[in-house]
Amino acid sequence: MEHLFIDGNRNLPVLLLLHGTGGDEHDLLTVADMLSPDSPKLALRGTVQENGMNRFFERYSEGQFNLEDLEKRSDELLEELSRLSKKYQLPIAQMIPVGYSNGANIAGHIMLERQGNFNTAILFHGMFLGRHTQSFPLAEQSIWLSAGVNDPIVPFSTAQDLQQAFEKRGAQVTLHQTMTGHQLTIEEVAAAKKWLASMT
Repeated sequence: MEHLFIDGNRNLPVLLLLHGTGGDEHDLLTVADMLSPDSPKLALRGTVQENGMNRFFERYSEGQFNLEDLEKRSDELLEELSRLSKKYQLPIAQMIPVGYSNGANIAGHIMLERQGNFNTAILFHGMFLGRHTQSFPLAEQSIWLSAGVNDPIVPFSTAQDLQQAFEKRGAQVTLHQTMTGHQLTIEEVAAAKKWLASMT
């Protein structure tokens, strides 16, 4: 898996950057610099190709996901993180996923379905993917979500479904509502930065 690592203050959390469809490991660097400029940053590139666009897992069409591939790619991502955490001496427990759209979706899925990885996450325009097989408690998890009321790709109700999936298992969730569509805005990033500062 292609990746980019930018070292920083090892006393700060590591920002794990997971891009949206069509992005790459460089897409969220500016966002990460706004969130926590001194944090180490580890950015991954999705390995799935959809009409030349990078993704982290397959889909059949807009909003219709290949759930078997989702499970496979989730395991592969965690295996890659295990390798990179050893290479760069970065404990996975200190990583904070910062995901947008497709990247937010796989990060949220991993937190819900794979125990013992991330405790904190910032998920821009993510949604609940419909698969729910685990029931382990998430009382130690804190998640910041953003969702656009006018988002044509991620309906607001699906972001609320993700919020509820976390909250039902004890996670602390902040849902930041915007009046925009699917685009990532400066206002969202500023709100996430304020929340992250309160967490660290």
